Amino acid sequence: MYGDQDFHVWDDTTLPGRLGKIRAQIDPKFQATVTDLEPVFAKLAVPIYDHISQHRRRSKNPPPDTWVAFSTSKRGYKMLPHIEVGFWDDRFFIWLAVLQEAKNRQALLSSLSEDLVMQLPATFECGGDHTDKNCGRPLTRETYQELMRQQPQRYAEWQVGRNFLRGSAFFTGTPAQQVQVIQDTVAALLPLYDQLIRI
Repeated sequence: MYGDQDFHVWDDTTLPGRLGKIRAQIDPKFQATVTDLEPVFAKLAVPIYDHISQHRRRSKNPPPDTWVAFSTSKRGYKMLPHIEVGFWDDRFFIWLAVLQEAKNRQALLSSLSEDLVMQLPATFECGGDHTDKNCGRPLTRETYQELMRQQPQRYAEWQVGRNFLRGSAFFTGTPAQQVQVIQDTVAALLPLYDQLIRI
């Protein structure tokens, strides 16, 4: 179960120290989440592959966040629509993301049904920068349309999902309840994800 102790990983300000704690403490939980989400992703018509972040490009500064991404490719995920489950130093997040590196990003997103997005629960957010933990805004038609207006920009990104702040009820329930929340959140995103990978 993800818990408050996982946030103490960010107390270590050294690169080797934080990476070691991520690999020992958080990555095994990501692996459990991979297993928990298998029945959810099995509803899609294509296989989904997991990618636990290795932070290989880091040589000096410790990573400010860590995640497991799910995509339709064994080789990677950044150039494809994908779902990310991960941690910042103050929150746990689940995002469906189309990053600036994504192929045909504008065409993909312009083909996505706005009404389908608006069917997501009121607890969901939208955002436009996966490197900014505070990018999420309450998902309303107004905030979503504003996000879509940004998409013609070269470095624009698109995210829809949820954040669970440290100390919230997500971290105080039973392990089974936590798994259910993760599964339900990804299941709610699945119709959007399915449409994105079919376009």
